[in-house]
Amino acid sequence: MPVNPFRLEARRRAGRILRSATATRWLVQAVFNRSDRLKGRLGETFSDLILLASLLRDWVTGRYKNVPWGSLLTIAAALVYFLMPLDAIPDLVVALGLMDDVAVISRALTLTRSDLERYQQWGNEQER
Repeated sequence: MPVNPFRLEARRRAGRILRSATATRWLVQAVFNRSDRLKGRLGETFSDLILLASLLRDWVTGRYKNVPWGSLLTIAAALVYFLMPLDAIPDLVVALGLMDDVAVISRALTLTRSDLERYQQWGNEQER
């Protein structure tokens, strides 16, 4: 299977972003804004994006630190890919443009499932 150069670029950018609290906060806010605008087109992926961005937000603010670096990098790379206007299938291509984004988000969810479950459990405990 050929390597997707856009995914590699997203991962490279994610590593740089995670090293800056300001850049990480910007990434989270940009994902919240874009996912809100595309909510109708994203379907179930909307809530997945919110979960990923929320974990990253709580990590960067110091509220939640129980996340391995590899999971942070995977999550940030998926969110960067979601924001990239030109990727494997450009987002301007109607009906297909978000398909690759959804696939990348889905893969990130699979790779970080146990960390996301711990995060959700922590979040539920915070609400009590």
